[in-house]
Amino acid sequence: MADVVAAVKAADPRVVTASAEKSTSGMASGWVVDVVLSGTGGVSADELGQLLLAARHAGDRDPAHVDLFAKDEKGSSLDLAAAADELGVRYTSVGAGIGVMRSAIDETLGARE
Repeated sequence: MADVVAAVKAADPRVVTASAEKSTSGMASGWVVDVVLSGTGGVSADELGQLLLAARHAGDRDPAHVDLFAKDEKGSSLDLAAAADELGVRYTSVGAGIGVMRSAIDETLGARE
């Protein structure tokens, strides 16, 4: 999972720390990614898009989904739903984070790396 962490850290200079683990939903596997962001602002649509693309294209596996959670340096959860709505990506709420299927990432952001 080090490749997912490295990709997410490289995607946004605000990422202070990141962690990732494999996740299975039914027969599909994907990533659960937690990031801590510096600064006081929320997550912008552009930042969210870059984080999703980085996680989606990291490593040698093609994840079926990416579950993303973000906190500030004080440990407060950051709202990702507002950024996802602005970005126009289909998602589901997963606790304080969002879950995005690979197909939704590709449809909204393209399958670019």
